[in-house]
Amino acid sequence: MKKVKSRAGKAGLPPGSLIHVGDDDLSQPLTIDLFVYNAEELSEQSLSSIADYVDHDLTKRTAWLNIDGLNSEQLLSTIGERFNLHPLLLEDILNTDHRPKVEEYQDCLFVVTKMLGLDEETGGIQLEQICFVLRKGIVVSFQETPGDVLDPIRERLRKDLGRVRRCGSDYLLYALLDVIVDEYFVIVEQLGKRIEELERKVVVRPSNEDLLTIQELRGLLITVNRYVTPMRELAGRLNTIQSELIEKSTRRYINDLQDHTVYIAETIGTFREMLLSVENTYHAGQNMRMTQVMKLLTIISTIFIPLTPSCAGATATSR
Repeated sequence: MKKVKSRAGKAGLPPGSLIHVGDDDLSQPLTIDLFVYNAEELSEQSLSSIADYVDHDLTKRTAWLNIDGLNSEQLLSTIGERFNLHPLLLEDILNTDHRPKVEEYQDCLFVVTKMLGLDEETGGIQLEQICFVLRKGIVVSFQETPGDVLDPIRERLRKDLGRVRRCGSDYLLYALLDVIVDEYFVIVEQLGKRIEELERKVVVRPSNEDLLTIQELRGLLITVNRYVTPMRELAGRLNTIQSELIEKSTRRYINDLQDHTVYIAETIGTFREMLLSVENTYHAGQNMRMTQVMKLLTIISTIFIPLTPSCAGATATSR
């Protein structure tokens, strides 16, 4: 994962210029998935292009339009024209190096956040930005690449589980953010298990690789915390923002989302303290072993040290 993404292509351009800031080697095809639903019915379809999207009567139904593959400035410009999106909003969608945030526009709320996942092969953090546009009756989500952590929401919609089919677009936005934060929980719990295993190993049988593992785990915790903290601010902003798009009944759920982010941040702090303790234990063990080695060498040198000339002369005179 690149920690810093190049913005050189945006230098000197006016605000609202559509320049992609992200992984240049991505050439993902466009995929568009649409859910239209209420408590009684659900319609799910895949669209071949944004031109295939037709306006629905959203007074009694809610829509979720998910768009994957945003490497084309022309494509995003077309989407912006179709949904009458502000140029600054479009610019932020193409900039995949944004800090999680909430912005209020005249007819919508714009939310930027990060989806995190653990790479099973390397153990590192996988990161992808996702943007949401909330309007009355519809949520439009923008992703750079296919694949996300939002399948639990799709299953709830298909199987009519929970409240999502009976609530509006603001609750859908909350539900999408909630499963993203749930994945933060999963990552932090996995890192916690690795720290506990390392702690037991360092006490019983430490090795030279343990210090590298400590540094790696510390870096992973820093990466997760880098997005948990602004996510907490994002939830707080959603909870207090004076917008007709957020119903009062949804705010209590958003408040719960904020509590989850606070808990995750506190857990990360605890794990960082555990890592510091493990590192201190590692260094103490290394120092103890070095002291033992020096004692052993001292004993060996005392036993096998050759007699000095003065000692040898004194021995001969006594005889």
